[in-house]
Amino acid sequence: MSKSENTLLLLEAALERITQGSSKRIPTHRKLSVRAVEEEANLGNGSGYYYPEFVQKIKQVKADIAEAKGEYVQPEIQSVRLKLNEQKRIKQNYKEKYLAVREQLANFAAAQHHLNDKLVQALARIDDLDYENAELKEKLAVLKRSKVVAIK
Repeated sequence: MSKSENTLLLLEAALERITQGSSKRIPTHRKLSVRAVEEEANLGNGSGYYYPEFVQKIKQVKADIAEAKGEYVQPEIQSVRLKLNEQKRIKQNYKEKYLAVREQLANFAAAQHHLNDKLVQALARIDDLDYENAELKEKLAVLKRSKVVAIK
């Protein structure tokens, strides 16, 4: 027997002990995982992942145990899809808020530009009226001087 076959046998035996509740190296209340089986088999971290079929078997046993307890276990791909859909929903929500705030900012900028334009026009009109007022005061002064009569 090769070393990989021996390792696989150790992992299988450890999984069997865990499922029967008679584990030697880990507590019986510990959740079933690849790492728990590796520790029960007294193997290094990650050594179980060299056997993808065995990892699938652990997942199946875990689902069977949960089903026996009356729990519903979602398949991994379904839970990933749910997370993806949730992330898409959150992204869409942020995008809508971003676009609304961006439009509001554009409206504020347009209103500011409009008010600034009106201010410039008003200041120009004030300058024109000041100039006209100064001219009219000069004409009035000239007119009043022309009506002044010398007293004899």
